[in-house]
Amino acid sequence: MSIDLNSLSTALNEPNRSVTGVDFSGRSLKLDTEKDAQPIIDAINKCPDLQYLTLTGNTLGVSAAQAIAKALAQHPELKTARFSDMFTGRMKTEIPPALTALGDGMIEAGARLKVLDLSDNAFGPIGVEGLAKLLQSDVCSQLQELYLNNNGLGITGGRLLAKALSTNPRQLRVFVAGRNRLENEGAKALAGVFQTMGTLEEVSMPQNGIYHAGITALSEAFKQNPGLACLNLNDNTMGPTGAAAIATALPRLKNLKSINFGDCLLKSTGAKTLAKGLKDSTLLESLDLSHNEIGREACMEVVDALTSLPDSTDRLTRVVLAGNSLGGAENKKTMKNKLGPSAELSDGEGSEDEYVSGSDGEEEEEDDEDGDGQADEDSATEDSRHIDTVLDMGNEISLDQSGIEEVDTDVGKFLNNPTIENLIKLGANPADVIDAHLQSIRDQESLTQAYVEALCCVSGLSGESVTAAETSSRLYHTLVQKARQQWLLANTLLRALTLIKSENKDYKIRWRVPACYSALAAEIDAPYFPAPLRDTLKFFVASKMAALPPEVRAVVDKHPNLYT
Repeated sequence: MSIDLNSLSTALNEPNRSVTGVDFSGRSLKLDTEKDAQPIIDAINKCPDLQYLTLTGNTLGVSAAQAIAKALAQHPELKTARFSDMFTGRMKTEIPPALTALGDGMIEAGARLKVLDLSDNAFGPIGVEGLAKLLQSDVCSQLQELYLNNNGLGITGGRLLAKALSTNPRQLRVFVAGRNRLENEGAKALAGVFQTMGTLEEVSMPQNGIYHAGITALSEAFKQNPGLACLNLNDNTMGPTGAAAIATALPRLKNLKSINFGDCLLKSTGAKTLAKGLKDSTLLESLDLSHNEIGREACMEVVDALTSLPDSTDRLTRVVLAGNSLGGAENKKTMKNKLGPSAELSDGEGSEDEYVSGSDGEEEEEDDEDGDGQADEDSATEDSRHIDTVLDMGNEISLDQSGIEEVDTDVGKFLNNPTIENLIKLGANPADVIDAHLQSIRDQESLTQAYVEALCCVSGLSGESVTAAETSSRLYHTLVQKARQQWLLANTLLRALTLIKSENKDYKIRWRVPACYSALAAEIDAPYFPAPLRDTLKFFVASKMAALPPEVRAVVDKHPNLYT
């Protein structure tokens, strides 16, 4: 039994009540039978005030889930259920009855959940069927936070989820469902549910293949949620039409602090439209419009809109226009002066040429945004790019360290001395803090190395802390998404895992390597993980098996998915 730091929020309304529960996160337990699940059952039975249960990073079969459910039936006080990454290696037909069993246990207990996390379980639409009864029950009548990131829902799963959520009035504050290929129809279905809530504070739906029709539906729903503070639609095809729809919602969202519309194909027209809507965003602190084919004039309009109020320099913490056409040095200097330290202004690929706004090409892109050409919902979502060259162990890359600055900050202290205590000092969202810290590194090779090292510093603690395990998972997602050169990422990870040697004599392993393998095992088979990167890592683990240190070999033996 331990304290789950991520569950502290559930006790904010009860300051005199200590937070207790059961945390088996990151144990990599394979639980097939009731006997296998007995340690968890015993811990639940011994906990008199089970406010949270965390089973992240283990794998449950139906019998084990049914046995755990019987123990849960005695705990009506349960408020937080963290069941992410819980079905690795299971057949899809096993997942619905396992989820149903756990739900039935909570229903029998009469629990009232505030937080439910089922992220990184690739259960697809069939899994939602197993969740439906729970979501429609009184157990979720007071649910405030729902995390369904990277579940492979597809359009059908999105519709089923919307139907389950629409049964009773909801007061969700946080809804996270990235990397699910919801597309337009799934987004529209969920938008219908959001319309009736009015309580949303955070919506995160990146990488869902949503075009302007779905974005427009969501925009109308956001208008009914004036408390919305954080909005992430990264890597959907919003386009100028979707941007125009979002812009109509912005004046009503007076509490909006963070926007992430990176990689949304806004183009100059969309950026200019958003700029007009942003002028009255008095609380906005963070804006990401990176890699959107925005020209220099439109970028300047965005900057002018963000800095129109006198407190902008003090208020803005991060403005990302990297990957767009920013113009010459004078333009960038002007933007930097206006934005201050919040600016991230590296150019996109190419030159200082202005992206053409309103061109025939842009109009054609708009015409195709209805989604007619979208892929089938069951199609693979993995990165299809292949590693360009086979890694040559005798000719490794020596990365340039010049872009990495030693800064006396909490992040710098953690990276130099990766302990749980130093990780906790980074606050409630250490992945975001680490990511923001590393963005000052402009050189791609140095950034990749710094990111991998930061990931390993966190992953090395994942077996001891649920915060570290969840932070490690988020950093893996971000690293894979941001990596521009897959071969470089593979090479850097192999070095960090000591599968190949570094020619840099100053290269220092500061992290616990065995735990890094456990963290990798939890991510390597996830749908978001690029297949070429996965295959390369598995090849090297298999080929180096006999030479691995005993403590590393012991971990690898527990995780055959690292080499098969």
